[in-house]
Amino acid sequence: MKSRRYRRSSYGRRLPLPLRGLLVLAAGLGVFFCGQQVVEGYRATMVYRDAPVCAGEGEGWGRGEGCVRTAVGTVTDRRTGENCTSSGTSGGGAPVTVGGVTAGGGMATAGGSMGGTVTGGVTAGGGGGTTCTRYYRVEVEWPERTAWLSVGSDTYDEAEKGDRAKLGLWQGEVVRLELRGHTHTYPPSSQSGVGMWLAIAALILAIGVWGAVSGRLSGLLAFPNFGLLFVAVGVGWLGSMALFGGHVVVWAFAILWTGFAVFWTWGAWRDGF
Repeated sequence: MKSRRYRRSSYGRRLPLPLRGLLVLAAGLGVFFCGQQVVEGYRATMVYRDAPVCAGEGEGWGRGEGCVRTAVGTVTDRRTGENCTSSGTSGGGAPVTVGGVTAGGGMATAGGSMGGTVTGGVTAGGGGGTTCTRYYRVEVEWPERTAWLSVGSDTYDEAEKGDRAKLGLWQGEVVRLELRGHTHTYPPSSQSGVGMWLAIAALILAIGVWGAVSGRLSGLLAFPNFGLLFVAVGVGWLGSMALFGGHVVVWAFAILWTGFAVFWTWGAWRDGF
């Protein structure tokens, strides 16, 4: 009994002031580091956006010059399916993909093409519901490698095995696909990583604020703070689109996601969970 009471009192006790100061300092350095990564990602993305198309096949590629190389590939396969997530008391489910953006899995294609469509709404029942998103992908092979690329439903319906596809390559990454008269663009990894670093910075900042204001483990590990993970995803998502732009539908979904995450977290703290 005595040991259990000690553990409980330690759980609710504030960390020593020097330790809290070091935590706040570490959080500040962490936010600064994340900020540097965001700046580097932004600069690299702007270099890509200003890059010309290489003058000839392979020209500039071996010398590392800043141009977008063109290549011809072949469609070798295609795939479609659904990603679903459930809400309610049981939780769980896969990430939801809306407009090529994986909500809860990062902002990998926040500024890219609209590669997915919502095929199912929220179905009531069991205290929650299920939302499903259909995705469409084609597999394209070219001399260097093979990759699965997200496309729209119209491109997917028209694509066939053996079709020739024109690719735009930036430092080994596919950034453009022309297939059957349809064009799809994809953000480089430098752009995709910006959202992730913004989300990490938001979480580190939240920990720093906790260390300065509270410092109690009971406050850090409280159930309402689970919502901060989703708030951070929303911050990274919105921040990435603010820097690079995004489709109006993706903007609307990101705002809805972030607003709901903030409202849920605030409500959980207000209700004393």
